[in-house]
Amino acid sequence: MKKSKMINQKLILSMLAAVVLLATTAGAASVPDPMSIGVGARALGMGRTYVGVAEDGDAIFVNPAGLARINSPRIASMYSSLMGDVSYAVIGGVYPYGENSAIGVGMINSSSADIPLSNSDGSSAGNGNWGNTVMFLSGGTQLKNNVMLGGSFKYFSMGGSGKNDVADVSNSAGNGYSADLGVLYPATEYLTLGANFQNILASKITRSSGVNEDLPRTLKVGGRLALLGKEGQAYTVHKNRRLYLNADYDINSSSANVPHLGVEFWPMGNLAIRAGMDGDNPTAGIGVRISGIEINYAYHPYSGIAANATQFVSIGYLGEGQKRTLQVQLDSPNDKSVIYEDHVKVSGKVKVIEGDEDSGAMGPLTLKVNGMNIPVAQDKSFTADIPVDTVGKKLLAIEASDAAGDFYSQDFRLVRLIQFADVPEGYWARHPIENTGTVGMVQGYPDGTFRPDSTLTRAELATLLVRAKGLQVPNTQARAIFKDVKPNFWGAKYVEVAYDAGLIKGYPDKTFRPNNKINKAEGIAVTARFDNLRLTEVYEKPYWDVSANHWAAKYIQAAKEAGMLKYIERNRLRPKEGLARAEAVEMLSKTSMADAKVKDLYTWEKGFRRELEVKPNVRASIF
Repeated sequence: MKKSKMINQKLILSMLAAVVLLATTAGAASVPDPMSIGVGARALGMGRTYVGVAEDGDAIFVNPAGLARINSPRIASMYSSLMGDVSYAVIGGVYPYGENSAIGVGMINSSSADIPLSNSDGSSAGNGNWGNTVMFLSGGTQLKNNVMLGGSFKYFSMGGSGKNDVADVSNSAGNGYSADLGVLYPATEYLTLGANFQNILASKITRSSGVNEDLPRTLKVGGRLALLGKEGQAYTVHKNRRLYLNADYDINSSSANVPHLGVEFWPMGNLAIRAGMDGDNPTAGIGVRISGIEINYAYHPYSGIAANATQFVSIGYLGEGQKRTLQVQLDSPNDKSVIYEDHVKVSGKVKVIEGDEDSGAMGPLTLKVNGMNIPVAQDKSFTADIPVDTVGKKLLAIEASDAAGDFYSQDFRLVRLIQFADVPEGYWARHPIENTGTVGMVQGYPDGTFRPDSTLTRAELATLLVRAKGLQVPNTQARAIFKDVKPNFWGAKYVEVAYDAGLIKGYPDKTFRPNNKINKAEGIAVTARFDNLRLTEVYEKPYWDVSANHWAAKYIQAAKEAGMLKYIERNRLRPKEGLARAEAVEMLSKTSMADAKVKDLYTWEKGFRRELEVKPNVRASIF
């Protein structure tokens, strides 16, 4: 392209350093992006490697996917006077929103003033000026698979003033739009890969003269490898020092591709030393972090241009830095687990999440589960058996702390169900027996059995109903309500309470016959009274072997309609057969009282409390 005579050699050098082509005549195929100078003294000191780093405010400009990493407001700025002629300034701000998401705005401006202009005969045409601005609106977010995506919408504006006898600089003014698309992926704990497609749209700059010029596209790919540091045990790990190797490669649509290589060494938490290669140009830099402010310096020469040594200074606001926190990753048990044993195996790993600044020595880890000290291995893993002393709802309160004062606390919820040796998995009434036993409505025998197929006696049924109802049993001697229930009979008090509550009735001869086996018709009648079921006239047989005028027909019909008798097969009740303990519990579990208690047992949002004092195991008492 034919260069205009109105721009002297000094201006051309300045514009080359700024990667800004000032064209006042038509015929240009593309206009360079001023971003190609580089953004951020940190990246410039590392040979302009940044696409796999992308962890501060400079991510707005180089890889917006990195905005997903930012969890506090950030400000980024940079300034340089390129060879004393072109002012180059960058400023941007980031604000997080939601979880693992952030938005940012920024601006890059390059400008030159007091540019000497000449006429075609060499005489002075006065001075001109030129400026080029790119504005950014960026956003980034993290997906569920840890991949981070980001994008930037960009607005370009350029223009100037001054003219000679050939052309008017203002005719070269123009504007246009474009966009970038970035991705960042933490492949391992110590390797992060990134890419940014700059000017991904078919973007053009429209000049005042009517000429359209393409914005060059650049695909930047790269990564960061932690050779020494907290990210992971890549080669070696040191508590405070960090060393990163960064590499980028630019695939350009209108110029040669450019490789970039850089290293960043943090001998301590607030000092960084950097070096790199930007194509054929060696670079160097240093960075300091003090009270949430980061100051970076970079030295970057540009080969092929006289007086090519250029220095960059960046100042960024990082906040006070994310303080280190502890986190416990529990492998077992899962939250909301149902168990049967009187202990639970708790295993997992304590994870240390560090912030942007070194937060001091961690010191020994202390881990407690329900107040019990749990040993932590060197790799921060742990395994322990924690007593679950009683059935019902149980909370595992896990607390981790270190010498630096970092603290973590989380609760995990369990439900321990009662288990009986003679109620195996697959037994038809297993769940009703376990659920009602867990909430205290029924109990087993001292030997750990339930004897589900044994027939209930009348005294046992009275005891079951009193306990299920939660009625108070007096400490005084039982009254002689029935002539065959002596005060010293084991179930006398339960018979008395059940009778007073209207749950049982005796025979016309004033006896109760406590040791008689209770049949199904009697058991159903008692359970219906227990649940206050509504009784209605019966005009048809409720079952083939129960007539409509049977003395218990009303109770049987009401229990059937309430869903208590779904276990009955082939429409035959066999009302005179003995009522098994499992059958009684099955009916009891369908009462409104039992239903409410069981639902509460499995309601995970309430009813759990911390029990930091470990108690001895407790075995269920007699039925």
